[in-house]
Amino acid sequence: MHGATVALLGAVCLLGSSPAAAEHVDPWVYAYKGLDHFYNLEYKESQAALEKALESDPDNPILRNFLTNAYLFEELYRLRQLEGNLYSASNTFLKEKPRPDPERMQLIRRRVAEVKQICEARLAKNPRDTEALYALGLAYGIEANYTFTLDKKFLDALRLGSKANELHERLLKLDPNYHDARLIPGLYQYAVGSIPRSVKWLAFLFGYRGSKEEGLRLLQEAMVKGKWVTSDAAILLAVIYTRENQHAYARKLLTSISEYFPRNPLFFMEVGRSFEREGKHQDALGIYLEAARRLDANAPGYDKVPRERLYYEIGSLHQRLGQYDNALAAFAQVIERADSDGLLKAYSGLRRGEIFQAQRRRELALAEYERVAALPYEGPRREAELRLRAMQR
Repeated sequence: MHGATVALLGAVCLLGSSPAAAEHVDPWVYAYKGLDHFYNLEYKESQAALEKALESDPDNPILRNFLTNAYLFEELYRLRQLEGNLYSASNTFLKEKPRPDPERMQLIRRRVAEVKQICEARLAKNPRDTEALYALGLAYGIEANYTFTLDKKFLDALRLGSKANELHERLLKLDPNYHDARLIPGLYQYAVGSIPRSVKWLAFLFGYRGSKEEGLRLLQEAMVKGKWVTSDAAILLAVIYTRENQHAYARKLLTSISEYFPRNPLFFMEVGRSFEREGKHQDALGIYLEAARRLDANAPGYDKVPRERLYYEIGSLHQRLGQYDNALAAFAQVIERADSDGLLKAYSGLRRGEIFQAQRRRELALAEYERVAALPYEGPRREAELRLRAMQR
């Protein structure tokens, strides 16, 4: 991260200089600028900066991979695949099966194939070409990512991940100080080491071996010593610590990442989700209320936050904590906005009906349930009908 900061400061100076000087800007100045946009969810800006970097070095396979990744993550973000369980209360009924854009996926697959071709040609001439080894492993890693997240072909993704791991382990034998190459082996080791015992024999049968402890060690080294992958390693470690129920460690990483990339609200919001996982609902509510404050203040990047999902989450936490008036006000923020998701409006009505029931305000509860029962959403409609029948007995 420190290296990226220095490069970005250099970018500010160089890009503000005269046109003649700008012609000689190192392509990595644009590359680091592109990476900063990338981690702030500014994918169009990231792509523009990385394309500018490639103008000076068009066959650089590492830069090509960065640009391909920007295209892939833009699609993952569009499909809400980067949110995870960020909005726990609303995800249960809003999570949809991803439907990637065929043209975008064709572009990504073509770009991955081009990088493979460039790297394999270089390695045929020089098997010790460390840049080509790194870029080829990264290309296989990108392919494994979309094969797993979008194609849902898990064994194929494992095979591709194994190939990426093999290439980067080979690179580390040639150059143990190529610390960026520790990220993929670290993720691979942890993932394979985490396969449930009931099916682990299948992984062994196909020659896959892994260790969670070794994976964590490699990821920590990549985070501390890497040049390009420090942020990726920190994000992956936060995900892993969450999976291992080490929520305090996860929050430290997420808080640091959020401060480093302040225009990406997902990192800050995930801190709130971490509190929720640990049952610290008041702390989680504090994070979401701060996110709402930033949203209303037009803080940079917070226009990306789906307002209705945030306020549904706030309402659900207030309701859980028995803060009913605040919960009603939060759910009203969902229901009363014309641009809110219709399904979320219906569920907000159900929650308001539950609160009115708890407050013994029977007529208001009936009115909410009747309104939801008249809406064209099967799940909440059935639930509202059940509540109405129960109240009319």
